[in-house]
Amino acid sequence: MSLNSNLARKVEVEIPLQSPSNVPEQSTGMVHRSISKKSLATRVEKMLMGIIMAIAFTLIAVSISLEINIASTNRALQDTKVSILNTTTINSNLQQEVQELSRYDRIYRFANKQGLKMNEANVRNVVK
Repeated sequence: MSLNSNLARKVEVEIPLQSPSNVPEQSTGMVHRSISKKSLATRVEKMLMGIIMAIAFTLIAVSISLEINIASTNRALQDTKVSILNTTTINSNLQQEVQELSRYDRIYRFANKQGLKMNEANVRNVVK
């Protein structure tokens, strides 16, 4: 068999055995404590992240709710302003119509049609 072959070869290597006395001693309780501390920190961090996420979600929900409330209030305010403007316009038109209908010459013509005569002795002037 040639040395340039691509096939794997089995090579025997001796691995020295280590005695258990050379391995540094670690107490098993210490390992458990470090793992539990690590887990506890992770649990606390997860709990804090959950609380922060819940607070953030609550703030976002409250913010959206307030924005909706403000928008609906603004819409109601605009509707009220339009209603007031329409009522003001109607009142102005009616006031103008009252002024036109209460002109002296119109009232005098209406009285003549009804057969009423002007009697100066029965007329009283009212001053405001």
